[in-house]
Amino acid sequence: MYVPKTAHIPFLSAREDYFDFFDGLASAVPKNLDKRSLPAGLQKSYLLETVGGEQPSLSAIIARSGYRCETVSEDKAVHRLVDEHGNGLAVLESFSGRYLALYTLLPSASSDNFVRKMVASNPLLDHLWISSESFMSLWSHVREVNSGRRYGKITFEHESVFESAGDAKDELNFENERRASRFTMVDRLDTIAAQLGPLSSSYAPLASVTNLRIPSPAGGGHELYYDGKVTNRSGSFLDHRSALLHVVDLYANLTQKVEESLWVAGQATSQDGLLLNGAVAELVFNEPLADEVFKRWMINLFNNRRNRFRISGYATWLSARKVHANAIDQHLWQPLLLEITPERLIAVLPEGTCGNTINRLVSNVQRMVDPRVVAYVGDVEYASLLPGAGKLAGIG
Repeated sequence: MYVPKTAHIPFLSAREDYFDFFDGLASAVPKNLDKRSLPAGLQKSYLLETVGGEQPSLSAIIARSGYRCETVSEDKAVHRLVDEHGNGLAVLESFSGRYLALYTLLPSASSDNFVRKMVASNPLLDHLWISSESFMSLWSHVREVNSGRRYGKITFEHESVFESAGDAKDELNFENERRASRFTMVDRLDTIAAQLGPLSSSYAPLASVTNLRIPSPAGGGHELYYDGKVTNRSGSFLDHRSALLHVVDLYANLTQKVEESLWVAGQATSQDGLLLNGAVAELVFNEPLADEVFKRWMINLFNNRRNRFRISGYATWLSARKVHANAIDQHLWQPLLLEITPERLIAVLPEGTCGNTINRLVSNVQRMVDPRVVAYVGDVEYASLLPGAGKLAGIG
């Protein structure tokens, strides 16, 4: 991969040196970012999940993506990632072993593609999948710690990718059009809070949040995206890192609650069957999916190895409107059971399966299938596992 010289990460000898380096770049960003002139682009962070419990070294994990990383700090929490030419590509920091932050100066198009490919080729890595409920929990925190007169930003996005076959060559073939809605609000926090509920209730795609600006005490803010990307538009890297730690803490607590609720133990029954003890995750669609939408989604989900849900498996069509699958999560190659109809998706996670599977399902269903889907973990609503209830209605 070509890395512009302005995006090279220098070879420094300590964690604090890298933090000072990024902090110096952040403080040099002019207030008007559209007219900036910097030796490097804006600093971007990508929040990633690895493996819980006992795990390979970070160097071994990254090697599976075809890259080399070198220990920087004595506690092995910070690594330098280099490309095939030995150029500094990024800095990796480990948060509690299971979660990582990748810091880079690459242009967004390059860094997005680089991180996406690194994750897609590595079962030991996954993105942090930020659902609308998680965004709303973060939004609740933003409202608590900031003046309502500060400016904020929130983006809603939904693309109905399964509403058409997408193979028509005739641009005037209206049957192959599909909805792709994206709406961004940039206003004072009080104004955004007053409009969130009414907007989402009047237009379904506005229930799918994909981006939130977390204001910074140093000015500007941190642009958090649904896949764990965070762009530092503040004047302080240390404040940026503090925002990352808050997001990771919220996400880790949510994932732990999901795992504690959903892990099931299998035991043999007298009829040589399997008895599952525990709860299931259920995603209930706001309205039943159209038959063609349901069919296209199922075909993509189980016949496309690179599908956005990162799930593989063999689907058994019990009827034209019901699919059962013994599936595999491409993150850690762990099994799960799925039963999907136009009305709902039910997932059963055996003990030890990563709860990030559910976060990914919820986030991607909101973005591509049904923005108003309601998720349950056992008999508890998914949103209630988050601080501030995690809902659009009533926030502010």
